Amino acid sequence: MQDLVAHGETVYQANCSACHGPTGAGIPGAFPAMTGSAIVMGDAAAHIDIVVNGKAGTAMAAFKNQLNDVDIAAVITYERNSFGNSVGDTVQPSAIKNAR
Repeated sequence: MQDLVAHGETVYQANCSACHGPTGAGIPGAFPAMTGSAIVMGDAAAHIDIVVNGKAGTAMAAFKNQLNDVDIAAVITYERNSFGNSVGDTVQPSAIKNAR
Protein backbone atom coordinates (compact mmCIF):
# COMPACT_ATOMS: atom_id res chain seq x y z
CA MET A 1 0.00 0.00 0.00
CA GLN A 2 2.80 2.42 0.86
CA ASP A 3 4.24 2.27 -2.67
CA LEU A 4 0.82 2.76 -4.29
CA VAL A 5 0.02 5.72 -2.04
CA ALA A 6 3.38 7.36 -2.80
CA HIS A 7 2.92 6.87 -6.55
CA GLY A 8 -0.73 7.92 -6.27
CA GLU A 9 0.25 11.24 -4.71
CA THR A 10 2.40 12.02 -7.76
CA VAL A 11 -0.42 11.03 -10.13
CA TYR A 12 -2.95 13.06 -8.11
CA GLN A 13 -0.83 16.21 -8.09
CA ALA A 14 -0.26 15.96 -11.86
CA ASN A 15 -3.83 15.08 -12.90
CA CYS A 16 -6.38 15.80 -10.17
CA SER A 17 -5.17 18.66 -7.99
CA ALA A 18 -6.08 21.41 -10.47
CA CYS A 19 -9.77 20.68 -9.84
CA HIS A 20 -9.91 18.87 -6.49
CA GLY A 21 -7.11 20.95 -4.94
CA PRO A 22 -3.66 19.93 -3.77
CA THR A 23 -5.04 19.19 -0.30
CA GLY A 24 -8.19 17.45 -1.56
CA ALA A 25 -10.42 20.29 -0.34
CA GLY A 26 -12.02 20.82 -3.76
CA ILE A 27 -13.60 24.08 -4.85
CA PRO A 28 -17.05 24.54 -3.28
CA GLY A 29 -19.78 24.67 -5.87
CA ALA A 30 -17.47 23.59 -8.67
CA PHE A 31 -15.34 20.56 -7.78
CA PRO A 32 -16.08 18.22 -4.86
CA ALA A 33 -13.64 17.63 -2.06
CA MET A 34 -11.85 14.32 -1.68
CA THR A 35 -12.01 14.59 2.11
CA GLY A 36 -14.94 12.59 3.40
CA SER A 37 -16.40 12.22 -0.08
CA ALA A 38 -19.11 9.56 -0.40
CA ILE A 39 -17.38 8.30 -3.57
CA VAL A 40 -13.96 8.15 -1.93
CA MET A 41 -15.21 6.62 1.33
CA GLY A 42 -17.72 4.26 -0.31
CA ASP A 43 -17.56 1.22 -2.51
CA ALA A 44 -14.22 0.93 -4.33
CA ALA A 45 -15.95 -0.22 -7.54
CA ALA A 46 -17.91 3.05 -7.74
CA HIS A 47 -14.73 5.04 -7.13
CA ILE A 48 -12.93 3.09 -9.86
CA ASP A 49 -15.83 3.63 -12.28
CA ILE A 50 -15.86 7.40 -11.89
CA VAL A 51 -12.09 7.74 -12.35
CA VAL A 52 -11.99 5.34 -15.31
CA ASN A 53 -15.17 6.53 -17.07
CA GLY A 54 -15.75 10.05 -15.75
CA LYS A 55 -19.18 11.39 -14.84
CA ALA A 56 -21.53 12.57 -17.56
CA GLY A 57 -22.85 16.09 -17.16
CA THR A 58 -19.95 17.18 -14.98
CA ALA A 59 -16.37 18.28 -15.43
CA MET A 60 -15.15 14.88 -14.18
CA ALA A 61 -13.16 13.52 -17.10
CA ALA A 62 -12.60 9.87 -17.92
CA PHE A 63 -8.98 8.87 -17.34
CA LYS A 64 -9.12 5.45 -19.04
CA ASN A 65 -7.30 6.78 -22.11
CA GLN A 66 -4.94 9.10 -20.21
CA LEU A 67 -3.60 6.94 -17.38
CA ASN A 68 -2.53 3.31 -17.23
CA ASP A 69 -3.95 0.73 -14.82
CA VAL A 70 -1.14 1.18 -12.27
CA ASP A 71 -1.54 4.98 -12.24
CA ILE A 72 -5.31 4.76 -11.76
CA ALA A 73 -5.01 2.11 -9.02
CA ALA A 74 -2.38 4.22 -7.28
CA VAL A 75 -4.35 7.47 -7.39
CA ILE A 76 -7.51 5.80 -6.12
CA THR A 77 -5.58 4.11 -3.31
CA TYR A 78 -4.05 7.50 -2.48
CA GLU A 79 -7.42 9.28 -2.43
CA ARG A 80 -8.97 6.58 -0.22
CA ASN A 81 -6.10 6.75 2.28
CA SER A 82 -5.12 10.45 2.33
CA PHE A 83 -6.72 13.84 3.03
CA GLY A 84 -7.98 12.50 6.37
CA ASN A 85 -9.59 9.51 4.65
CA SER A 86 -8.50 6.12 5.94
CA VAL A 87 -10.57 3.49 4.16
CA GLY A 88 -7.62 1.13 4.53
CA ASP A 89 -7.99 -0.70 1.25
CA THR A 90 -5.60 -1.05 -1.65
CA VAL A 91 -6.89 -0.92 -5.23
CA GLN A 92 -5.00 -3.29 -7.50
CA PRO A 93 -4.26 -2.62 -11.18
CA SER A 94 -6.20 -5.77 -12.07
CA ALA A 95 -9.38 -4.10 -10.71
CA ILE A 96 -8.82 -1.20 -13.11
CA LYS A 97 -8.24 -3.54 -16.05
CA ASN A 98 -11.53 -5.28 -15.26
CA ALA A 99 -13.36 -1.92 -15.13
CA ARG A 100 -12.23 -0.71 -18.55
